[in-house]
Amino acid sequence: MRLSRLLIGLLPGLLLSATATALQAETLWALPAKGTQATVLQIHGGADFVAIAPVLEAYQRKYPSIRVDYHEFGTRELYNRFLADLPKTPDLVMSSAMDLQFKLVNDGYAQPYRSAETQALPDWARWRNEIFGITYEPAVMVINSGFLDNETLPSSRAELIDLIRRKGDQVRGRIGTFDIETVGIGYLVWSHDNLRTASNGRLLESFSLHDTQLFSSSAAMLQQLALGNIVIAYNVLGSYAHAWARKYPVLSVVLPSDYTTVIMRSAFIPKASGNAVDAQRFLDFMLSLQGQQILADKSSLYPIRDEVSGETSAQNLRLSYSSPLRPIPLGVSLLVQTDAMKRSLILDEWRRAFRVPNGPGASAAEDQ
Repeated sequence: MRLSRLLIGLLPGLLLSATATALQAETLWALPAKGTQATVLQIHGGADFVAIAPVLEAYQRKYPSIRVDYHEFGTRELYNRFLADLPKTPDLVMSSAMDLQFKLVNDGYAQPYRSAETQALPDWARWRNEIFGITYEPAVMVINSGFLDNETLPSSRAELIDLIRRKGDQVRGRIGTFDIETVGIGYLVWSHDNLRTASNGRLLESFSLHDTQLFSSSAAMLQQLALGNIVIAYNVLGSYAHAWARKYPVLSVVLPSDYTTVIMRSAFIPKASGNAVDAQRFLDFMLSLQGQQILADKSSLYPIRDEVSGETSAQNLRLSYSSPLRPIPLGVSLLVQTDAMKRSLILDEWRRAFRVPNGPGASAAEDQ
């Protein structure tokens, strides 16, 4: 089972009636109907089950005749699985890899849906009534402050680079970031920043010189950070980072003062959905004030609607931090990230930095 006990411990009050089964690169979480089963809703998602479970359980309390099968994937695995299974599709697809989600929608795999809840989203959080933003999450730096010897936390990328330079021996082999070749959200954030700032080149050089470890998920990085096996994690999703920092006070979350990239976890209903009615109901519930408040109060994910309050809310993110927020737009500009030539250039630079062979093996890893 991929979900760690540490992650389950972040939501001690959650009563899980689900059973989990590992299926190759996915984990299936089957939540039986709370009443007499009438239908089954198949969801493919990139969020850790423990993060999305409060919304799933609340939805089932409202619609007790629905069984929910939540198939948990890595973000790039989710995209590849969707294409591999065609013409069969799940009923709803949710992922933080905005570029991969948008490509599927742009390629014609989504059906349009319009409701009071989808129209309550700001214009920048939906596109053609086919794909919808459901969360608003910063990409952050997380530091295990135990190794800093009472030094001030780095507040920007430039200060992070300086910290790594000054403490080279202490941080060598103890820095973590996403493996952008295999992790969709990792590639999205890195490539977005690569197009808009010169600091990525210096960061990449610094990571390479200090034997940075590459990870498959935010949770994996945060677990190693809490254990002290790494002391710096870069480009972690803020939703998970804040949840872990509440449990482990030694972890300090930093929204870089030069700018903070913000991603939207998004959802769409495939054209070939076998249960579009329940998919629409769930999407509406997740976007409703009730569903969004559950995200704020009981989950680690940041709700997107401005009317929702709480520590992990878009409103609080905008008001409580001095870092300039730089959201990745939900629109056609995302196709730049999926362009094969652009992707090849970014990955070639990445492989050179980490001395990864640029051959058939590297290509296979990229497609996992």
